[in-house]
Amino acid sequence: MGAHERSPPQLPPAKCRKKSSTTTIHSLSDDLLLQIFLRLPSLATLVRAALACQPWRRAVASSPAFRRRFRELHPAPLLGFFFEPHSTFQDPALPGVPVPVFPSFVPTRRRDRDLAAAVRGSDFFLTSIQEHPDKPHTWEIHDCRGGYVLLRNGDQFCAQAMAVVNPMARQIQPFFDSGHVDTFQGSRGTPVEFNARLLCSEEDPTSFRVVHLAHDESRVRATVFSSVTREWKIHPWVDVPGRPRRSKFWLRNGNMQSNGFLYWVYKNNKYMVTLDTATMEFSAEELPQFMRNRRCTFSVGETSSGVRCIVYAIDFTVGVMLRRTDSDGVEKWVLNRATPLDTQLDGVLGKLKSNYDELLIVEVRDGFAYLATSKKFPDSQNPSWFMSLCLETMKLENLFQGTIDSGAHPYIMAWPPCLIACLAPEAMEPVL
Repeated sequence: MGAHERSPPQLPPAKCRKKSSTTTIHSLSDDLLLQIFLRLPSLATLVRAALACQPWRRAVASSPAFRRRFRELHPAPLLGFFFEPHSTFQDPALPGVPVPVFPSFVPTRRRDRDLAAAVRGSDFFLTSIQEHPDKPHTWEIHDCRGGYVLLRNGDQFCAQAMAVVNPMARQIQPFFDSGHVDTFQGSRGTPVEFNARLLCSEEDPTSFRVVHLAHDESRVRATVFSSVTREWKIHPWVDVPGRPRRSKFWLRNGNMQSNGFLYWVYKNNKYMVTLDTATMEFSAEELPQFMRNRRCTFSVGETSSGVRCIVYAIDFTVGVMLRRTDSDGVEKWVLNRATPLDTQLDGVLGKLKSNYDELLIVEVRDGFAYLATSKKFPDSQNPSWFMSLCLETMKLENLFQGTIDSGAHPYIMAWPPCLIACLAPEAMEPVL
């Protein structure tokens, strides 16, 4: 057979092309999406991701279980410290009229780009209140909680008011009077009122309460402002154990809070007064003898699992105390562990450690103690170092160097209201 008579070669049958089965991230179920979000490194990163589109925001906002799990895995990040003004200046042009210093903010040194973006996009200079046309610029800071800053107008020539500011949302809550007019009514001796405390709710961050404590010669009383009613409520005087002798001002003005409990300590460190803000009941208990050491500083807070704790420092040793029930069924503060930090401080500060005598406990929040180095005779050549101590691992992290001649308030990033289902989607969205 000739070549021209041969049958054409048979081509192999064409392969059937499979239909595309590409899956996009937008086709993921909410459960899978939230599992991915759990692996994000920080709350700041989660906020940026969740606000990328409405379905993602709704997935986070509609799941309290996810928010609880995320908090367990990723402690809310520290963004920096607010410092109270420690003095006033005199304007030569206005002799006798003080010009107060406004609270300042020092950010922590963070390599996380999302945390840095959160600070850059926020109003930590509190310009929203400094530039308010109806209020003088004489504000002092009282507390930082739940992403809010509680401020009080300290101008003696003006009617005193309080303000609650959210730096990340660049918003001010409506101003309110700085206290109840009858706070000192029925007092004995010389009454004293302390700085206000701020109480916030994780699941409804648009509402808050403010608590003032007053004491007379042997009693305490609380007054409470509610953001819902916009009114102050005054509670009765309550007797507590004997105050230190020779002292009319026998309680310290502190800022200790843990799981809805507020704490104040006697100046001799003998007793601690506790207010349960759920029932508004006071109690007082004697502190361990070793905590009456003049070189002992301490604060009450909570562990990463939410357990109430006392963290104390004596020289360069830090201890943790927890609530325990003894054989008689009585709850007491019991030492859990004490850790010398000399070696870690040598590694963190090097030769600079020799410039300091002790550690101070600034505050305890969410499983971290915030510390500052201290000297018996402070000088400008050796300002304090601020550090964080993880209570689970007892490892130190150096944050920044600054002056601690005024009150320091750690600012912890809070969940924005727009990621909580009970609030409007546009409510106070952060600038990130």
